Amino acid sequence: MRKNLLILVLIVAFVFPLSAATKITRLGAHAFYKSKNLTPDDLYKIAIDYAGDVKIGFEEAGYGDLVLPFLEQLKSAKVEETEIQPGDTITWMMFRKHKRVQVVKDAVWAGRKPIKAYKVTIFHDLKAYEIIVPKKCGNISLKSVTELPAPACYLTVSPERIEIGNPVTFNLCNSQNWVKGCVKVFLNGSQVTKIPVTPDKCGKATFTAKEPGNYKFEAVVFDSHGFASSNSCVANVEYWKNLPPVCDLKVSPTEVLTGEEITLDASGSSDPEGKLIGVKFTIKGNGNVVEEKTLTEPPYVYKIKPRKAGSFNVVVIAEDDHHVTSAACAGSYKVLKRGFFMVESGILYYNEPRWFVPLRVGYQYKLNHTWRVGTLVGPALMASSSVDNDNYGTPITADLLFSYYPSRFYIGAGAGAWIVKNDNMGDFLLKTGYEIFSSDKSAASTFIEARLPFTSNISNRYRLMFGVNFSF
Repeated sequence: MRKNLLILVLIVAFVFPLSAATKITRLGAHAFYKSKNLTPDDLYKIAIDYAGDVKIGFEEAGYGDLVLPFLEQLKSAKVEETEIQPGDTITWMMFRKHKRVQVVKDAVWAGRKPIKAYKVTIFHDLKAYEIIVPKKCGNISLKSVTELPAPACYLTVSPERIEIGNPVTFNLCNSQNWVKGCVKVFLNGSQVTKIPVTPDKCGKATFTAKEPGNYKFEAVVFDSHGFASSNSCVANVEYWKNLPPVCDLKVSPTEVLTGEEITLDASGSSDPEGKLIGVKFTIKGNGNVVEEKTLTEPPYVYKIKPRKAGSFNVVVIAEDDHHVTSAACAGSYKVLKRGFFMVESGILYYNEPRWFVPLRVGYQYKLNHTWRVGTLVGPALMASSSVDNDNYGTPITADLLFSYYPSRFYIGAGAGAWIVKNDNMGDFLLKTGYEIFSSDKSAASTFIEARLPFTSNISNRYRLMFGVNFSF
């Protein structure tokens, strides 16, 4: 029992003296600013004329960081009249004693009557400081400190990627405790613009970039007392410029025979910042559209086997996913016909001797670019003979010849028939010549032809011909 009593005595002895407030029963004896009846204008004079003493008082009270906000805001703060009621507590009060500024802390007004005073609220560091100044003495006092809810900024910008010339929309709908805000827009570290916003319509606003790039949006919001949000409030948007696509065309080979395959390769076409949705091939011959084809899937390679001879132009245009088309790229190819009609003639030598002038017509077909097969038929008219009244007759020749054309020079071999009364022969043919003129549609050549019979007696039955050939 005695032990418990001792503990209680110790608690009363140590706690109560520490928590006891200083009682103030009289004001005016140690006035900070002497005035019979302090006016709001006198408060402004305190901020200007007694700034040094005010600083000393605030620092002694432990609120040195409040001096500048107090002196600055007092010039424009709203001054209200109030009363200090008996029993009201004061965190601290500064006064002047023997011309020296002093501070009493944790005080209570213990007078019997209310004291008239002015009240000013100073805002600093998300706190509201209620300052009261009794009219009787001008003693600057801190009555209470209230924590203020911090403004919080939340920014969204959409879309996050957009083509140049179109607006993005940003909003601060989820921001808290704010009355105004500001959104700054940066490109490559430099500020492009600053846009003020308010909670009206959720703080929504738009921005349209004038050049492509990665834009950074930084926002800050302020509460009614001017306190700014401190949390990160950033969004990014990529603005891109739709460049026209680029087409590319390779034609291979550039010269073919009818029926051979040509590859029109536009796989090198591309779009600098997007994708292609199609490549259109237009083929023209003699200025007229022969064929059109649009490929919508890569690799944009079109293969054709032309059936008609001639010279053709190809135009390719690429289109991107924004329906912008490229400049045209062009190519060309030539299609050579395979078949030609032929006529040929010359002078043919046979033993006795006899000289003939063959007159032949036929047809030649190109198997490929170097090999050809041809047929010729026609009479060989006798021009002269060493035999009087030679009744040898007029032979008819019918030939089948395969020729190799590595260039304009050519060689050929084949079989032929020499049909005439009493001297019919099957011949082995050898032929060599040179094209003295050649175009896509016609050619002319000179040649030497040897006809060797399929018999053992060749020496007196061979024939030689020197001639010209025309094909068309």
